[in-house]
Amino acid sequence: MRRFAPDQTDLFSPPAPAPAPLARPPLDELNELLAALRVAESLPWPDLPATMAAEYRVLGLARQAGDEGARLATAILDETERLFAAAETGTTHAVDIPCSD
Repeated sequence: MRRFAPDQTDLFSPPAPAPAPLARPPLDELNELLAALRVAESLPWPDLPATMAAEYRVLGLARQAGDEGARLATAILDETERLFAAAETGTTHAVDIPCSD
């Protein structure tokens, strides 16, 4: 039986390097996605797994962005639900969802 797991680092090794900075600020990416979803008439992703991956990404960005990110993520998920409902019923009308800026 091995004493250490293969992924376990040496306790005395130097600390891991800091993660690379984000390419874009999370709030910018969330705002851009929300704007795109508000004018969309259908889901911008090709299938359900891609949509779910995008939702997980939104939640991850929201965690990085704090309270404002959480508010934007809620609005994005509401828009996604609107587009899901439109796809199920075959309608493409927009629903006005108020958002306090």
